[in-house]
Amino acid sequence: MPLPPPPPASIQIFTGADLWTPQGLQHGQALAIGKGRILAVGKPEALAKAHPTARRVDLSGGTLLPGLIEGHAHVGGLGALSRKVDLTGPADLEGTLARIRTWAAAHPQGWVLGRGWDQNRWPAKTFPRALDLDGFTGSRPAFLQRVDGHAAWVNSAALALAGIGPKTPDPEGGRILKDAAGRPTGILLDAAVQLVEKHIPEPTSAELEARLKAGLTALRADGFTAVADMGVGARELAAYRRMAAAGALPIRVFAYLNHDHALMLRELKQGRAKNLSFFQVQGVKFYLDGALGSRGARLLAPYSDEPSTQGLWVTDPAKVALDASITLRAGFQPAIHAIGDAANHAALDLLEKAMKKGRGALPPRIEHAQIVTADDAARFGKLGVVASIQPTHCTSDHSWTPARLGPGRVNEAFPWRSFVNGGALLAFGSDAPVEDANPFIALAAAETRQDPDGNPPGGFLPAQRLTRAEAVRAYTAGNAAALGRAKDLGALQKGAVADLLWVQAPLGSVTPEAMRKVKPGRLWVNGVEVPLGHP
Repeated sequence: MPLPPPPPASIQIFTGADLWTPQGLQHGQALAIGKGRILAVGKPEALAKAHPTARRVDLSGGTLLPGLIEGHAHVGGLGALSRKVDLTGPADLEGTLARIRTWAAAHPQGWVLGRGWDQNRWPAKTFPRALDLDGFTGSRPAFLQRVDGHAAWVNSAALALAGIGPKTPDPEGGRILKDAAGRPTGILLDAAVQLVEKHIPEPTSAELEARLKAGLTALRADGFTAVADMGVGARELAAYRRMAAAGALPIRVFAYLNHDHALMLRELKQGRAKNLSFFQVQGVKFYLDGALGSRGARLLAPYSDEPSTQGLWVTDPAKVALDASITLRAGFQPAIHAIGDAANHAALDLLEKAMKKGRGALPPRIEHAQIVTADDAARFGKLGVVASIQPTHCTSDHSWTPARLGPGRVNEAFPWRSFVNGGALLAFGSDAPVEDANPFIALAAAETRQDPDGNPPGGFLPAQRLTRAEAVRAYTAGNAAALGRAKDLGALQKGAVADLLWVQAPLGSVTPEAMRKVKPGRLWVNGVEVPLGHP
């Protein structure tokens, strides 16, 4: 793969800000960089003496951190948001329908596409129906993804196009919700979503590249200098490689392939890149279960608020076990989506067996790790499995999670402190576009386990809160270690690449409420200052 664009040859010395280093927050220290790498951390006078011709960059207070790493996002999905109706925010079905109706009128041709609705935020908390859309969409197919991406709300035209009717069986790993008379309601869960999604016209190569660039640029505006893109298909992989060859990637990309067996085998044969570049294939993304909000997360016992189901196995665990083992032995990283306690237990079991056969240099990861028994939470550290978590999921889902789980197992939810106490490595992300990618909102969520309105009082299961230092580490050194790049990324230390973020705020002392309002001030990627593009 091509190397990153060449950084400036001249040396720069950054002064005036607190430095967030592996040793903790440093006051009165400076940072020297040259040729895209960190040369030293030390007293300003000493660095100036060692580099008398260096250019000085005065940051006038605030905090200088390593560039943040987005540990779990869907870049193409984030970049595609501008081409869909945004359904986050409305407090009821009527407000959601009004937003869809307005968008459909402004975009009169083609599919009605959208994302972000969440029935748990509506008063009735029931799924919407195809009939709710039919009156104003008519013969135009509509495909509206739930906020978590694990369910779709479609209209009757889309059901007809996909040939979904009363006699259509549930696909393996999915559910077609039906009414009392056996008719499809318009809600598709997990693998059933693909029955309609495969009929949506694919973007052109140029459109695909534009989506990826838009997603990466949005992440850069949030202060990220690298991202783990969780779920990349063959066309996206080719687009990334074209962009990398042209030097057109705004930030570094670690790509996790979709669980496409043929694609996986072809790519893994090439071997993992040893040197850090702006683009590298990092591993394979596997799905064991669905999401808790749509009751697709696989639980050890039935849902408390729907005892007829325990959720879904989106992929047969035996199939995941086979391909995760192949991924590990090839020197790449399996990243397994597991939300429910049954899925997390199965993921740990299959990874334990796989690592006995050969584990390679990279630690395996479990993505989300939301509902985990106490015994299994302790296994993460014992086995060396990365807990890849998204703090904002906790603060978005806290109001309805107890209903899904019931009082007997609600304490299994989002067990971050248990992971840390067990010695597990934490890697933070957002799951964008499922959640806002803003890392400062996530840092406050990790510290308080409260949403921006201060709910629930005292925090959701407050014994599982993290310290600020632990949370910042999970967005920097933790993610770097999870990616196998601890020497290159995630720390203000000699030899690391000069991926740097400066914020005006004193991050060591601001309140969680103030943390949510922090904005990136300046950003350097590979020693080159880059535009942020935020308001």
